[in-house]
Amino acid sequence: MATVLLAPVALAVCAVMIVGIVKIGAAASARARADAVADLVALAAVTGGADAAEAVAAANGGRVLDTGGARDVRTAVVEVGGVRSTASAAPADGPAG
Repeated sequence: MATVLLAPVALAVCAVMIVGIVKIGAAASARARADAVADLVALAAVTGGADAAEAVAAANGGRVLDTGGARDVRTAVVEVGGVRSTASAAPADGPAG
């Protein structure tokens, strides 16, 4: 009799755990996507300026919040699907100075 009562409880616990794991996976995927878009936008800002950065962000479903920086280094702050991420980039020969 105890086994009959324990089985539904065990199934419910497993179901809750599976839902939690799926949500954690979705959050990790969203974070990785936002990080990748931030990297691309920072590189676009270095090579093509603010307009290129905006175009790259839009093409990847994001929006640019900021593309500031000092000298040749550009720091991009983007938001993709409600997740905010930051990345920096500089020309291949490094920042000036």
